[in-house]
Amino acid sequence: MRARLARDHARGLSPAPAGGVRLKGLAGLSEFVEQAAPELAGNAMLCAVNQAAYLLKRQLESQGQTFVKSGGFTERLYGARSQRRRADKSGKPACPVCGQPMLQRTARRGAKAGQPFWGCSGYPDCKGMLPASSSDESDRPNKPQRKTP
Repeated sequence: MRARLARDHARGLSPAPAGGVRLKGLAGLSEFVEQAAPELAGNAMLCAVNQAAYLLKRQLESQGQTFVKSGGFTERLYGARSQRRRADKSGKPACPVCGQPMLQRTARRGAKAGQPFWGCSGYPDCKGMLPASSSDESDRPNKPQRKTP
């Protein structure tokens, strides 16, 4: 905000009358209030307060719309915790796109052919994927364990 106020100067104004002061932008408001006649200083302060109230009103309206659209902090926190608990119960991660449980699959083609990955159980409607970690591979029941000599 300070950077914005530093650039806020009206250009092309005529010079201030002799012995007077001219408000060139919000950055010079305090100087203007100190030097101007009380009526002008009061008017400038009322304008500044009105502008601040307008901007605060817009910010509150925007935050209200965001709250209605995506919920408040507590609701998002509850959703994230619930998603994590569902994933922990099933032992499968939740899809980062839709939240459904994921299935461990094996890539059939491409550079990672034969390698496991987590794919969304909602495929083909959801194409969410996660890489399978090495600890996940050892937990797969249908994959034979390697025996070291």
